[in-house]
Amino acid sequence: MRLHNYTLKYLTIALLLVISLWAALFYAFILDEVYDNIDDGLKNSKIEIIKEAYKDPEILNTREFGINNFRITPMPEGDYPSKSKIITTQEYLEFDDEDEPVRLLTAYFYDSDNNPYKLEVKTSMIEEDDLLADLSIALLVLYLVLIISIFLLNYILLKKVWKSFYDLLNKLKKYIPGNKSSFTSTQTKIKEFKDLENEIEKMMIRNENSFNQQKLFISNAAHELQTPLAISINKLELLAEDPQITEKQLEGISSITNSLNRLVKLNKSLLLLTRIENNQFHENENISFNDIIKNSLTDFTDFAEYKQISIELTEIGNFEFNMNKGLAITLINNLIKNAIIHNYPTGKIIITISQDYFLIQNTSIQTVLDEQLIFNRFYRNSNDSQSTGLGLSLVKTIINSYPKLSIQYTFNDFHSFKIYQII
Repeated sequence: MRLHNYTLKYLTIALLLVISLWAALFYAFILDEVYDNIDDGLKNSKIEIIKEAYKDPEILNTREFGINNFRITPMPEGDYPSKSKIITTQEYLEFDDEDEPVRLLTAYFYDSDNNPYKLEVKTSMIEEDDLLADLSIALLVLYLVLIISIFLLNYILLKKVWKSFYDLLNKLKKYIPGNKSSFTSTQTKIKEFKDLENEIEKMMIRNENSFNQQKLFISNAAHELQTPLAISINKLELLAEDPQITEKQLEGISSITNSLNRLVKLNKSLLLLTRIENNQFHENENISFNDIIKNSLTDFTDFAEYKQISIELTEIGNFEFNMNKGLAITLINNLIKNAIIHNYPTGKIIITISQDYFLIQNTSIQTVLDEQLIFNRFYRNSNDSQSTGLGLSLVKTIINSYPKLSIQYTFNDFHSFKIYQII
């Protein structure tokens, strides 16, 4: 979820709570104010009616509510409260054809002859349910207008405010370790974003230094290992040519040479893995895997014939992908070599190439492999002492370097490795 949508979500919830609370308080305040105004009107009407009763005693004979909405009832002798009482009651109204609320004032007074009377004054009032419904509709409209306004402001204004942040984020996505020039400064007036960019640049300087030191260390370590290994192998080969050497000593030399050769291959593979993971292969071009697979098959023809393995190539389409050519060759060589090494004599390899994928299938003595482990480093499911256990790990590392490329392993009589583009 984007940041402005995240803030809008909580702002919407907060507004709903605030407006609901405000609506309840506003409704109570308005209702109290309406009752207060109606009651003031009733009290004023009481005073005016009593004054008129002193002037015109005929008013004292008003026994029913009429158009003036009051009535006067004679009362027996006794003590009556001097304070008026106001209540809300229901009364049938012909216009609405239903009972509606009215406000009723009851007061007691004495005429000039000190006779007690009860005065009742009524007036219609607003319907609370109608008021509540109207207020709810008004608040709902207000809420929607506020949310739409905030969304527009959030989209237009905040998008402009966060533009420099998203520019910085996009540049970070394009940043490649070892190539600091791929990250350029962002022009922004916002202090927090400036501070963030400054800290990122400091972090990049530290990373670049660590990256260069690591790259230099790996390069030096690989070089320093290759040289003594090559010298040791050469000396052992010269020693093996000595006519005075015994057969038992020759077997020992052969075993040591094989171990050293395996160490050489291991060293090269680990160096290549590290370079791939450090994104040191920047030169990409549009690669035709059809051509690379054909060239690789030519290179492995003798090896396949030696193991009496037949190879079938079917081209349904041309599989192309933009990547480093050296890595593409390494990818194919490792897959085909893996299919030959782990095959049995008179076995079969089937390669199918289409526009969206290519599939390499091979027979094998081994049954289904654990797809969770086969791409791990140094994982071996055979007793081949010459295997480094890095072939499929190299394949997976190369594919992981390209987000739109993926690999899938399946088993159905054949071990199948499918490389395809993610659309």
